[in-house]
Amino acid sequence: MYDIGVVHEHPLIAWAVGHALSEFPDMRVHVLSAAALALPGVPLVLPDRFDVLVIDRPLGRPHLAGIEAAAARASCVLLLSDAAAEQPRPGVTLCLPERTDPMALAAAVHLAARNAQLPPRSAGAAKEAGALSVRERQVLRLLADGLTHDQAARRLGISRHTVDTYVKRIRAKLALGNKAELVKAAMAYGWN
Repeated sequence: MYDIGVVHEHPLIAWAVGHALSEFPDMRVHVLSAAALALPGVPLVLPDRFDVLVIDRPLGRPHLAGIEAAAARASCVLLLSDAAAEQPRPGVTLCLPERTDPMALAAAVHLAARNAQLPPRSAGAAKEAGALSVRERQVLRLLADGLTHDQAARRLGISRHTVDTYVKRIRAKLALGNKAELVKAAMAYGWN
């Protein structure tokens, strides 16, 4: 069971991120109030440690002492910010764009929680990571189930060439190289 902390300045977004992650049975999600964490002198009731802390602001700002305290209790920190997706930030394990698909976010949290080595990505690939289409997700799921490209094509009622095209797009978007990496990504999505 992974303990995941979520902090976002907008309570509705914090709730939505927390709700999306709580769909996974191996995640215990704690949605923390960004406003309460920013107030000096407010006693914090936090778990002993987080496996992953998902935040919406870079660390290192004096008025975010509570968030810094929560981050100090996390094995890794995942930053949701379109501005931060271009370059790594101090204290942050991984940056994802705010428009990231919930399944891609869950995959990143799973990988971060397992302290897995994330494949190196260009800034453009990081921005596209959350942009798998419904059909690309279907193809990825079938390949993870062990189907060949021909079998996946028959199952979906499309040509093998179309499946090949979807696989090329998935590899480009997620910066993956071979079928083993495709299967690993699908497992991180919880499709094993």
